[in-house]
Amino acid sequence: MTFKVKNIRTRLTLWYVAVFTLILVVYAVLSLSLVYWSMRQDLDNELEEDYEVLENIISVEKDGAISVNENVDPYFRERWIEIWDAIGKKLYESRPFTAKILPPVPDRIKKAGRFTFYSQALPDGGHARFLFGKANINGRWLFVRLVKSEDQLWDDLADTARVFLLALPFSLFLAGFGGFLLTRKLLSPIDRMTEKARRISEENLQERLPVINADDELGHLARTFNQMLERIEKSFARLKQFTADAAHELRTPLTAIQSIGEVSLQENKDAAYYRNVIGSMLEENHRLTQLVDSLLFLSRADCERIKVSKEPFSLFSFIEKTVELIQPLAEEKNQTILLEGDRRLNLNADKNLLREALLNILDNAIKYSGGGTTIRVRFERIRHVTQISVTDQGPGIPVDQQEKIFERFYRVDKARSREIGGIGLGLAIARWTVRAQGGNIRVISQPEAGSTFIIELPDES
Repeated sequence: MTFKVKNIRTRLTLWYVAVFTLILVVYAVLSLSLVYWSMRQDLDNELEEDYEVLENIISVEKDGAISVNENVDPYFRERWIEIWDAIGKKLYESRPFTAKILPPVPDRIKKAGRFTFYSQALPDGGHARFLFGKANINGRWLFVRLVKSEDQLWDDLADTARVFLLALPFSLFLAGFGGFLLTRKLLSPIDRMTEKARRISEENLQERLPVINADDELGHLARTFNQMLERIEKSFARLKQFTADAAHELRTPLTAIQSIGEVSLQENKDAAYYRNVIGSMLEENHRLTQLVDSLLFLSRADCERIKVSKEPFSLFSFIEKTVELIQPLAEEKNQTILLEGDRRLNLNADKNLLREALLNILDNAIKYSGGGTTIRVRFERIRHVTQISVTDQGPGIPVDQQEKIFERFYRVDKARSREIGGIGLGLAIARWTVRAQGGNIRVISQPEAGSTFIIELPDES
């Protein structure tokens, strides 16, 4: 069964203890290695001193025998020395530890041909450090081996290791306790944010998470969540407003249809009267259908269920055919729609979405312009951007409301918009269809001076 810690505070503490343990182990190994190297270096230095002393007190007799003046060196009995001649005959030995047996010199050491330090285990237990080499004494070549016991070295290493082992649990306890306190302090802002976030619902979306330190990572996280809450709050507000506006807009034609029907049923009238009644009901039904279609389009757009499919086409031919669709509305008001621009321009865009945007703008231009006026549609390419502008001779739009007109259900003059049949969704749809293609839509207008709506699309030809 796999044990898995779910609490972040506990995981961080365990990681901290594990890393601290690794650091202590590495430190202990390095420390023991340094102590061993230092103590072994001291043994090597002592062996070199023994050899220097040996050079001064050894002599070779005429018969080839060697003599050692032991009385010159008061510490001579403490030195462990062996001397052989060239054929391997032992000529001299000084053994302060008579109970210990020395192993033979390894062949690899004999073949070295120079003084060599090496360590070796003794057959009867313990360790020793050796200095072996070929020395020229009074013109005669001899083999010399000097020995120092390493037992004290290993005892000191064992004592040092025991100190590390005894200190390790206490150090780990302090590390774990300190790590727990540290993680609890560092993660306390998360606990506060969690508690605050748990209390936030659709009823109090204006609440924000506490930002303890705005400069650290948790502060950045809290600010990011607060920005997300702000966006959600605005989305909820727009959704509530949209729902309220949609219900209001739907209720108006439904109420009108019901009222017309109820009034017409109160008295017996002739066929002409009922024909007018049915015509009025059909107008309200058309308005209702138009509203529902617009709401469905925006709903699909919000869910990203409308795909953008771009293709190259002749811009003039496209605009000409689009104008033909709405021309009957302009003719009813004796209005003229003029096309201006380079007829050779091509555009790579989604024709259906662009047609939807252009029809909504032209529909507004026709509705808000007086009878007998001229509506100009101009198309041109400026610095790799294709512009389609529609200029009307309507009442114009105040500067402070030029951005709001692209919001859903927003109307500058609600009474006039309702009178001419506007529902306040056309420009919202136009803006979405243009932005979905990577473009932009804006308006230039002055009160009582008409308006110019400009569609800008990037040139991808």
